[in-house]
Amino acid sequence: MKILTYKHEKTAVEKVLCIGAEMSKSLDAEICFLTARSGTPATEEPPPVGVDIPWEQRGKLQPGIQILTQAMELLTKTGFLSPQDSINIRAVRNGYLFLGATPSGRRVPFYERYGHLIEVLNYEVDEHQQDLVVVGAPRRQGLARFVSGDRANHLARDLHASVFLVRSGDLNSRFLVCADGSPSARRLFPLLKQLLPAVRGPVDLIWVREPDATEEETEAGNECVQRARGWLDSCGKEGNLLLREGEQPEELILEEAGDESVIVMGGSLRHDVHHRMRGSLPLQVLAKTESSVLLAKLPPEVGTDFFEELDTC
Repeated sequence: MKILTYKHEKTAVEKVLCIGAEMSKSLDAEICFLTARSGTPATEEPPPVGVDIPWEQRGKLQPGIQILTQAMELLTKTGFLSPQDSINIRAVRNGYLFLGATPSGRRVPFYERYGHLIEVLNYEVDEHQQDLVVVGAPRRQGLARFVSGDRANHLARDLHASVFLVRSGDLNSRFLVCADGSPSARRLFPLLKQLLPAVRGPVDLIWVREPDATEEETEAGNECVQRARGWLDSCGKEGNLLLREGEQPEELILEEAGDESVIVMGGSLRHDVHHRMRGSLPLQVLAKTESSVLLAKLPPEVGTDFFEELDTC
C-alpha cells in the first residue's frame, strides 16, 4: 500500500502527520509527504539544489521547504524518522524533493510542488500510484464556504484516490462503517481490509433503511451488514451492528457518529458519477460532521463481490 500525506501549514498538522505515520508503520506501507504551493517555482528564489544543507540551516530555506522540514522534525521526535544532519534538495517536475529515512532504512520522500491543490495531489497519485491520501479537512460553515471554498467537498469529488479526511477522529477512535448493500458501500471493504491492522478502536456497522426501499434493496442491505459483521468478528474487531430506518439517512448516521468517530463510506472513481455525487450521501455527511471521514474511492468493478471472495482476514 502507498500513502500520500498532505502537509498544510495550518490545518491539524500534527494529527494528520501522525495518522499517516502510524498507518505506514502498522501496515508496512510506503509513505510520502507533500505540500502544495500556489504559483510556479519561478515566482521565488530557488533553494540550493544538489548540495548537503546542514540541518541547523533549515530556517533559512524557502517557505515551502520549511513547511516540510517542520514535518520532518515532528516525525523525528515521534521516532518515525531517524535524525539526520542535513538534507539534499533535488529539482522535480513543478517543485522540489528531499528524502528522510525510517529507523529501518526505508526512504521517505518529502515533496514541494507548485500548482492547484487538487491537480498537485492527483499528479502525485497518478504518477506514483498512491492508494490513500491523508489530509486535514476542517468543516467550513457559513460565509467561509463561499469565500475560500469547501476543500473537503472538492477532495471527495475530484481526488483520484481514496481519502482520509482528518477532523476529530483518529486511528484510536470508533470506526462507523456505512453499509447498505449498494455497490459503492460494498466497494469500501477491500480498502477497510487493508487498513484494519492500523485500526485500534471498535468497528461498528450501520445500515439505514429508507421506508420506500424495495424488497431487493432491503435484502441486499441485510446480507451486506450481516456478512460484514461476521467478517469483522472473524478478524477480531469488536463492534456493534446498528440497524436504523428513516427518510434522511445522513441525519441518522450523524447522530450515531457524534463528533469523535471515523465515518467510513464508499464512492467511485468513475468520471460519469462526478455530477451525481454532488448531492450524494457522503457529501451530505461530510458537510455536517465534525468526525473524520474515510472515503473509499475505487472503480465500480472493484470489490463488489468482496464477501464472495473472502470471508476471513
